[in-house]
Amino acid sequence: MFLFKKNIDSDSSDETLMRLLLKGNKLAFELLYERYFDKMVWYAFGYLNDIPKAEDIVQEVFIKIIQAPEKFDVNKKFSTWIYTITGNRCKNQLRDERNQQLPLTEAIGSNWSVAPQSHVDVNYLRQILDEKFESLSEKEQQIFTLRFSQQLSIREIAAIMNIPEGSVKSGIFYLLKKYTHIFNYYNYET
Repeated sequence: MFLFKKNIDSDSSDETLMRLLLKGNKLAFELLYERYFDKMVWYAFGYLNDIPKAEDIVQEVFIKIIQAPEKFDVNKKFSTWIYTITGNRCKNQLRDERNQQLPLTEAIGSNWSVAPQSHVDVNYLRQILDEKFESLSEKEQQIFTLRFSQQLSIREIAAIMNIPEGSVKSGIFYLLKKYTHIFNYYNYET
């Protein structure tokens, strides 16, 4: 049974809110939900390119949190944990879709937003960028999404992906190198 306490400070850390949730505090869950739902939907959308599916995934993540808050280690960072859970759930969803013979391009989709110069140019650039994104490894796609779509720090990305910060930095460097020629070409044409 959940307790409802009005004396929770809305500036409480995520980890403090999880400790309170472990004690059955409903308001703690509501604050975490409010803080992270939209962020996680946007993050899941980066994988799935489908808002309803992204919302469903995030809803499932929060259901698991409320059903089993004890799975969170209160000595660790909550944001890292929820990004990891959401990312893993999205990967499982993509894997399931691939197993059902859905094309990969429909499952991953586009993470790009470009200010239109001309309708044809934007569509052409989007197609090129989508093809490049699809050709990236799963690790590169995850680094790209976390850094450029979610705008997370190198430290946060390293924690979420469980890799050294140096690996994240080099991953970003090589991603930028792979995309530079596309943008240079596009700028040359405009």
